[in-house]
Amino acid sequence: MENQAGRVGGSQIGYELRLDYLRDYEGLEQRLHEMLLRLRFPLTIATCRRTEAGGLFRGSVEEQAGILEAAMRAGCQWLDVEMESFQHARRMLLSRFRSAKVIVSYHNFRQTPPLGALYRRLARLPVQVIKIATHASQLTDNLRIQKLLASHRRKSPQLVAFALGPSGLPSRLLSLKWGSPFTYASAGSLLAVAPGQFPVEVMRSVYHVEHLNQRTQYYGVVGSHASTSLSPAMQNAAFHAKHLNAIYMPCETNRLQDFLAFARQLGFSGFSVTMPFKRAIIRELDWVDPLAAKIGACNTVAVQHGKWMGWNTDAAAVVEVLTKRLRLAGSRILILGAGGAARSAAYALRAEGAVVIIAARREAAGRSLARGISAQVVPWGSADGLDVDAVINATPVGMAPYVDALPLDLARLRVRVVFDMVYYPMETRFLAEARGRGLTTISGLEMLVAQGARQFEIWTGESAPRALMEQAVRQAFGQSGS
Repeated sequence: MENQAGRVGGSQIGYELRLDYLRDYEGLEQRLHEMLLRLRFPLTIATCRRTEAGGLFRGSVEEQAGILEAAMRAGCQWLDVEMESFQHARRMLLSRFRSAKVIVSYHNFRQTPPLGALYRRLARLPVQVIKIATHASQLTDNLRIQKLLASHRRKSPQLVAFALGPSGLPSRLLSLKWGSPFTYASAGSLLAVAPGQFPVEVMRSVYHVEHLNQRTQYYGVVGSHASTSLSPAMQNAAFHAKHLNAIYMPCETNRLQDFLAFARQLGFSGFSVTMPFKRAIIRELDWVDPLAAKIGACNTVAVQHGKWMGWNTDAAAVVEVLTKRLRLAGSRILILGAGGAARSAAYALRAEGAVVIIAARREAAGRSLARGISAQVVPWGSADGLDVDAVINATPVGMAPYVDALPLDLARLRVRVVFDMVYYPMETRFLAEARGRGLTTISGLEMLVAQGARQFEIWTGESAPRALMEQAVRQAFGQSGS
């Protein structure tokens, strides 16, 4: 039996019991009653979702009603019944559930349809709560959820609404602030039963969703894989440590304009930029730091006096972490890749007097980058035959789920320092092999914290709590099972 937790008024944690995950319903009422007495859940919602509504129960509506009635008699205070079941047997369900508190739910795992008409249709049912969960195909679908909640705030029946999927994550974090009486989270990191569901502990200890208010400032990370970013754990820990009323959210999208519309509507105070938007974002800014403009890549935006202003903190972070291991002036440094991260490293290291060598699978991009900074360029296939002081992997090679991939053969490369910008997993195969050869290593985690600390300082004007930020990232790795 899977379960998920939700905040139901105040700071109370309730549990939804997903009875459709059961294989055997023999003696259900007695088993449930004993479990509820033993665990003493303060509030329970019984759900037996049928397959046509995205659940696992293959029985009829009548059989579903019987299971929910057994849960009600066992002590569950709330019953969640999907709209599809009401369409089949409205009178029968309302008659059998007269003494229960009922949530009528609508789930759409493909899109977010027009929400106003949907709400009005569900509101005709004599139930206590309406739940609407729809798939967000873009970030602006979260704004449709916000508008729906705002227009029906404090009305009866109460409305719970949020978006599903990676692009819907902001609505899960902000729905309480927007007027939802409660929201849903998984009871543990591996127990999510809906796409995009956060663990309840993450909702509370990382995002502090119960304490968001009208003065909360919005920050986030935008990228095509933002939902897997560790930056939210890091930046929210820093905000909390400095007692700042702010939240930093994952904003996943494949279209930069989608994020821009979303961020402007919500009034973001700043954001991080990751793949693939570090170059494209520059065209949208009112001011760009000269180094970021020269690099042609921006990973940090702050909104100051209504102006969108951009920096590149990757460049300074590369210099910071490498300077601790070797003298940069005159050092020979091989950079693998020619994307935004590689460009940041190349420009920063050339400014420090290092001899930079570029190797990229996209040879034209590698030659272009090398020309821009008077660097050397070598073919990708022959890079591991060089003699250098340091090598930087600025490609995604070795990133999860392709953790066995190597950017080059360390057995052939003569090098002292190996720096892997990949931080997921924390210990890449590239770093593990380097360490096994007795080489000095720099992890993507150190780079992540260094650039993130500089972002925090740009946004807030306060010194970043670096040790705490690193601790938060390591804890987030543990919660993700990495």
